[in-house]
Amino acid sequence: MSALKKRARALEDEFAYQQEFMFKANARRNALLGLWAANTMHRPDGEAYARELAMADVGAADGAFNRVRADLRSAGVNCPDDELRDRMVVMLKDVARDMRGY
Repeated sequence: MSALKKRARALEDEFAYQQEFMFKANARRNALLGLWAANTMHRPDGEAYARELAMADVGAADGAFNRVRADLRSAGVNCPDDELRDRMVVMLKDVARDMRGY
């Protein structure tokens, strides 16, 4: 295998790793978000809600955001969009750091 082909293969492998990592990180972030939202809404089924949110719309850009925002509003919880997005960013950073081990 030529050096160029090896380099191309390494780049493809790195891209695949990054995509899988982000998929898993987003799923974990969504689960944490679900636990937080369930607690905020005083839902007794927090674990089930978190699992459902982790599995739903992991690939969609705003799937978890839209779901949680709608659920919070229907429960009468006032959470501004920017606060919810900030919370999601912090959770994703924390999850990614934990997954990397530092």
